[in-house]
Amino acid sequence: MKIATLITAVAATALIGGAAYAQQTTTTTTTAAPPAPAATATTDATAAPTGAAISTSVTTSDPATGASVTNTLTTNGPVPDTKENRAKYGQPMSQAGKRTAPKGN
Repeated sequence: MKIATLITAVAATALIGGAAYAQQTTTTTTTAAPPAPAATATTDATAAPTGAAISTSVTTSDPATGASVTNTLTTNGPVPDTKENRAKYGQPMSQAGKRTAPKGN
């Protein structure tokens, strides 16, 4: 690399670093936002037996604006380890599962 290119790069870096150092680091806020109203939430959980889907619903509402939102989460439950399920779905993938006898939950 030529010395002129190196000196130019060092000078550019010094100028950029000086500009960054000279920036104001403190900020002032002249207006304050009003505090947000507390939201209310209700939960509806449905228990399901083993191997069935579980659905949970949460409704959140904001009394100040009247807006509400409902979130629903649905998950699958565990599959019982029975002889019928091993015949239907195959053996477990883990070495320990392959060496054990099937049991129900």
